Amino acid sequence: MRRLLLTALLASPLLASFVPAQAETTLSPPHFPSQSLLGGYDLATVQRGFLVYQTVCASCHSLNALHYRDLEAIGFTAEQAGGIAALANEKPTSLEDRFKSPHVTSSAFSGATPPDLSNLAAERPNGPLYIYHLLTGYAATPAGTTLLPGHFYDSGFPGGQIAMPPPLKGHDVAYADGVTTSLPQEAADVSTFLAWAADPNLDARRQVGVRAVLFLIFLCLLALATKRRIWSETV
Repeated sequence: MRRLLLTALLASPLLASFVPAQAETTLSPPHFPSQSLLGGYDLATVQRGFLVYQTVCASCHSLNALHYRDLEAIGFTAEQAGGIAALANEKPTSLEDRFKSPHVTSSAFSGATPPDLSNLAAERPNGPLYIYHLLTGYAATPAGTTLLPGHFYDSGFPGGQIAMPPPLKGHDVAYADGVTTSLPQEAADVSTFLAWAADPNLDARRQVGVRAVLFLIFLCLLALATKRRIWSETV
């Protein structure tokens, strides 16, 4: 029931108005524009990735660095963010509250504790691609490989063995913008959302950087012109 309510809440005119996002056309090979020199986040992709996180991942993994108010930065209104907070929590919640932390014991995953995902994309080299390969790397155990009890084979995880069962099956959610909810698409979207969660100020920082570089170029040209004028008058 909560999944249906969350999907309905996110199926807003705002989300539907976005152009089908970049991840849809960059799955083969997977490519994340935020990892390029001047690339940024596609908000439609980030919103879809949040839906995947909230529907599939939030029952085990926390996002302790984020507050519900942060959802406004990816295009949600304050009312939508408040509705998401209310759906995720059984007690009264404000936009100033952090994302709800799940209560999961390590015994549920053969002694492994589900990590907080706030900075996962920043802690791993090429973090979004790492997360994507981890989520899409589950496969049958190769011949000659012995798994630890309660573990699964995952070619995208270091060592090839992981205690987390395959979290995505494809069609786990319903996207409001019509993008097909395949397993690779969901993995790409949630990887993009986690990249944003780890560095939500990326777009603003790069905009400031571009403006600073342009300003410095202008100052250099102005200094050069001034120098040429002064020396031409002294000759």
